[in-house]
Amino acid sequence: MSLEVRDLRKVYKKPLSRKAPFEAVRGISFDIKPGEIYALIGPNGAGKSTTIKMLAGLIVPTSGTIRLDGKSLGQDTSAYKQLSAVLEGTRNVYWRLTPLENLYYFANLRGLSSHETKGRAEELLKTLEIEGKKKNQSQHLSRGMLQKLALATALITEPRILLLDEPTLGLDVASARKIKDMMFELARNQNRAILLTTHQMDLVEEVADRAGIIREGRIVREGTMAQLRSVFRNQIYRITVRGKFSPPEAWAVQYKSFILPGAEDRTEWEMDVKEPQELYRVLEQMRTMGAEIVSVMKPVEDLEEIFLRTLSEHNEASG
Repeated sequence: MSLEVRDLRKVYKKPLSRKAPFEAVRGISFDIKPGEIYALIGPNGAGKSTTIKMLAGLIVPTSGTIRLDGKSLGQDTSAYKQLSAVLEGTRNVYWRLTPLENLYYFANLRGLSSHETKGRAEELLKTLEIEGKKKNQSQHLSRGMLQKLALATALITEPRILLLDEPTLGLDVASARKIKDMMFELARNQNRAILLTTHQMDLVEEVADRAGIIREGRIVREGTMAQLRSVFRNQIYRITVRGKFSPPEAWAVQYKSFILPGAEDRTEWEMDVKEPQELYRVLEQMRTMGAEIVSVMKPVEDLEEIFLRTLSEHNEASG
């Protein structure tokens, strides 16, 4: 089952208020195919959680369409049965219920009989390694166990589309690894579509097939990890110079260059040039100034660097 989002918007207006309406989400569009993990990443207040809440039916969109396998959620609410969400902060869980009671409650609420729930609940509790606490009140569980229980309550009805809002935030390494493994299993082996929102770039790099960078309610860049890297990799060169080198001050503006920490006998420069010919001109100028060039290379961008560069570009464009 696929998820299609087209021109989704959310505007908050305060009745009788003189303040201008606040547009939290400004016409975003994306698709998620079966078996795919799509990450939506951005700074605080970018619109990630608002988007997930609109997809989950917790917030009514101002405009736009959400389709599951071509069926509009606004017109066919039965399609929601194929979708589940895990919201940041374990808000899926009732703390006065035990883990087992939580699973039965959410399963029954969505039309699953207790007979059907029994086997699924026991299997989920075992898979997520919380079966030993299944009869304890959930308020006494650790954060990691609560997060895994929240995932179990979302999976109990076997949804085809899963929305995960910060699923590993604040978890220990073992608990985070368990949830990552579950994400791979659900997408790769069970062919489910997953939307992931997170601040953790290492998680996105490890599990996501594609990512969209959201800023001020808009997706400002989107693609596979390779596509996102290629946007900047073709422009950034790292030049290592032996000894000390003091370039003209104008270079800091012209090439957006800056000195990086290096070894005692060398200095590293990172330069943003638009084409190889420009790089050759810079190298020739450096040699003319007496610089001994040790190496020139294109660094491999990690997602965090791509994210920061994209936001910087967006700020410059909107400033």
